[in-house]
Amino acid sequence: MAQFVLVVPLKPGTAERARELLAEGPPFDLAETEFRRHAVHTTDREVIFVFDIDGESATLRLPGDDPALWQAAAAWREVMDGKPRVARLAFSWERPEPSGDVFYEPTPGPGDSDGGEIYPP
Repeated sequence: MAQFVLVVPLKPGTAERARELLAEGPPFDLAETEFRRHAVHTTDREVIFVFDIDGESATLRLPGDDPALWQAAAAWREVMDGKPRVARLAFSWERPEPSGDVFYEPTPGPGDSDGGEIYPP
């Protein structure tokens, strides 16, 4: 899975307006996109959009011919302080999923049909 992260700088004093725009939700149907997951984080100075995408290539594709998308973009112009920036991954960690092939029960030993360790403690 790849991730695409977009950082939008905010004009001073517009964080609350940005949160109002975010409360309206995305201007497109997320279920109709290739995104597996989408989250938005805010600070007083920026909005961070995180898109998780299946595959190795983190390419953001939005329905550009949808008028709702262009209306939303126009509304964001009032709060944006400069161009959005793409954030590059610098570090990532993920807890491994437990393997279904690993068991922590006693192993059966010779002549022990109920299980038990081959070498007693």
